[in-house]
This record gives sequence, C-alpha cells and structure tokens, in this order.
Amino acid sequence: MVRVGGAPATVAVAAVAVLTCALGVVVADPQQHKVNWRPDANYTLWGANQHFYKDDWLVFRWEKDRYDVMVVNEASYNTCTADKPLDGWSRGDRWAVQLNQTKRWYFVCSKGYCFNGMKLSILVEKAPPPPTPQPQSLKNGSPKDSSNPMVLGAAIAVATVWGLVLQLL
Repeated sequence: MVRVGGAPATVAVAAVAVLTCALGVVVADPQQHKVNWRPDANYTLWGANQHFYKDDWLVFRWEKDRYDVMVVNEASYNTCTADKPLDGWSRGDRWAVQLNQTKRWYFVCSKGYCFNGMKLSILVEKAPPPPTPQPQSLKNGSPKDSSNPMVLGAAIAVATVWGLVLQLL
C-alpha cells in the first residue's frame, strides 16, 4: 500500500482549497425543491416557475395517511390514474425523490385527489455549465488592474501557501 500524506500533501490540499475559494470557483450543488402536497394547490404554476436540474431533489410533504405521491407516465398523468406507477411512496408524511434523469417527470396523488389538482409535471434539464472566468489583460506579466479583489485574494492565497511550504522545508 502506498501512503500519501505528511506535511507536503497536507499543504498541497490546503493550497488547492485556498486557491479554489480565492478564485471563486463554483461547483453546482443539487437543489432541494420542497412541495407541500395538498389538494386545491396550483402545482402547474409552481412547477412552471421553478428550474429543475439533473440530480436535484424533489421533497414532497403531506398529511400522514391521507395522501401519496406516484411517479407516472404522461398518459396516466393526463387521466389521473396510477394503476401502474413507475415509482412512488404512500407511507408516512414525506418522500424525497432524486431527479436523476433529464426528462419530463409526472407526479400524481393516487387517492383521488389528482382531480383536485394534486398532480405535478416538471421538466428536468441538464445543469448549466458554471460561468467561465473572464481572462485578465496582462501587461509585463502583471494583472492590468491590481485593485481587483479577486486578483488580490488569489495573490494573498498563493503567498500564504508558499510561506507554509517554505516553513516546512
């Protein structure tokens, strides 16, 4: 077994973490969308005003032992039937489903409340790419605007990590 560790490895990990924060690198995290599942709510409007991306979570909460949530196909959604659900949950008072595919998802309550509005159709899309950083104009190897807080933060981070490396040597 090869052991990777010690002070140099720790410093390298710290350097990556500090530089990532200093340079403003953003990693897209899955979102959690909460649904208060009840009749007489306008889930069509709610779903149309949300953005759902692959690997987001949809968390349904409802009155215990009264409602359920079933994942169905488009035909079952349109007719409010859940005879052959693709997935679902009927116990307890909540269910979290990970939206792990880019497609249109259909949810209904199979206990007769679908006709009272307990149905939801959402489109799950591929997450947009993170924003690309704007290139810095360089003159004589230095940033054009040294008053930029992003550049200053990166410079401080590099100096701090370099100081740590020199102390360990």
